[in-house]
Amino acid sequence: MQYAASLGSAFGSSLTAAHVLAPCPSTFDFAPPALASEVIDICREQFNKATLAGKSFAARVIESKVACSSHIAEGSLLDAVVTAAIWHDALVLERGPEISWVEAGKILLSVDVPCFLIPAHHDGFRLETVAVAWDGSTHAARAIHGSLPLLRRASRILLIDGSAMEPLADRFGPPEQDIESRLNDLGTAATRICIDPGVAEAGERILSVAANDSCDLLVMGAYGRTRFSEWLFGGATRYVLEHASIPLLMRH
Repeated sequence: MQYAASLGSAFGSSLTAAHVLAPCPSTFDFAPPALASEVIDICREQFNKATLAGKSFAARVIESKVACSSHIAEGSLLDAVVTAAIWHDALVLERGPEISWVEAGKILLSVDVPCFLIPAHHDGFRLETVAVAWDGSTHAARAIHGSLPLLRRASRILLIDGSAMEPLADRFGPPEQDIESRLNDLGTAATRICIDPGVAEAGERILSVAANDSCDLLVMGAYGRTRFSEWLFGGATRYVLEHASIPLLMRH
């Protein structure tokens, strides 16, 4: 929540908090009146808690001087987030018990906006050094495109170039495009580190390089290989979602 507030404040953006409630169980005509009444009371209690949570959210982010609002949705988390993404420029999610790497992966595959995935208890928003994972794919290009406002503000960009490790990477666009030059055009010098660990170790190597440089954010495309192989056998996306200890900005 604090990361989202700081992000919104830094870019003059508004912030919407979504509180997702499980659907209220249906009560049938043949259900005992006492049971129907109890179900209604439970649903009303959950709604009241969500309303109070929205007020608490506004109180906690007021110091960031960012315009904020809250919304109560009923249904699955995935459906609520997909609907919210239609009206917003980015999603900020906390990775933890409520949003596991599995749930985060489903969201990444379902929305068309950049997604910030923040570790639980992360201590704040910073953009000193931003790592960019590049494999030459359209997924990586879309992630970089979605992160341009942040990259322009970064003091340093670390380009983790693993394009050689993906022989089937999508090469649509200018042949042999120089991603380092494109990043340098943003006004911040990019330092390239080439990696070639093989597909199985790609995620581990990316996180290791980012950690060694004390990066504040990792920008990365999601699910560059086939979705089925990523879920069944693992891959860079899955490893990073499971093990990253720094904020991520990912986009499919």
